[in-house]
Amino acid sequence: MPVESSIQHTLASSVSRNGIGLHSAKMVDITIHPAPENTGIVFRRVDITNVDTAIPAHCSNIADTMLNSRIMNNEGVTVGTVEHLMAAFFGLGIDNAIVDVNASELPAMDGSSAPYCQMINEAGIIAQGAPRRFLRVLKAVTVETDHGKAEISPSDELIIDIAIDFNDSAIGASKYFYIHRNNSFEEEISSARTFCLYQDVTKLRAAGYALGGSLENAIVVDDGTVLNEGGLRYSDEFVRHKTLDCLGDLYLGGIFVLGHITASQPSHALNNKLVKTLLADESAYEIIESKPEPVILNDTVREPVAALA
Repeated sequence: MPVESSIQHTLASSVSRNGIGLHSAKMVDITIHPAPENTGIVFRRVDITNVDTAIPAHCSNIADTMLNSRIMNNEGVTVGTVEHLMAAFFGLGIDNAIVDVNASELPAMDGSSAPYCQMINEAGIIAQGAPRRFLRVLKAVTVETDHGKAEISPSDELIIDIAIDFNDSAIGASKYFYIHRNNSFEEEISSARTFCLYQDVTKLRAAGYALGGSLENAIVVDDGTVLNEGGLRYSDEFVRHKTLDCLGDLYLGGIFVLGHITASQPSHALNNKLVKTLLADESAYEIIESKPEPVILNDTVREPVAALA
């Protein structure tokens, strides 16, 4: 399987979709193409001409982390809301891809990574000849923001341990412990949707965010009640989505990471700060081309996966 593989993978063919931008409310066309070995993930704005619109998906190109991860190249060309697709690439083991988009952000789809996983699986995944590179954490790195704290410490596989606590009783306090292995992304967190509080919608839109948000692409919570018809996909969908976001932002390091992330009240700003701080300290990691064999933990450590009907 691509996730556990030590060689690079890309898509077998191109695949296209369209959808509404979460923040812009504009219809967006997106096509994901195969890419040669060692390309990485690169976004291109096909609606802009006469300048270079290629934007490598890397934390050094982060331009904004308010309610999304937005990247920008040296020409000032930007693409936002990349985190759900980046999570799908990491989750399915995609090293190389070109993403063409005709707007300033990716489509929201249903607010999760599941539609992007469907696109990638529809296109097919093929192995390439070059070895896959991994960043293995060698020592703990810790960062904080005004609202959260995160640490990444040594591990021979990727583990994400997330805790959130919201005043609204529909969200409340919850934790999720995720081990990244074959199929774990699709089975556990890919379908978890982004969420917001109903009381925040007006001020978000006044600030130019969530203009395309709806019950079709986000969970909306109002005073202890989930407003979406059908309710939640998982009883702990909120913290699972935060885990998904963490994975997508982590892949903006431009490499598959082996380490144990522990985070409280994570955000795109916190995730990005953690990745940048890690990469800035060359003594904190090493680059390897062979993933160590994982240590099998007791099954009771991982929380049960049970989607609600």
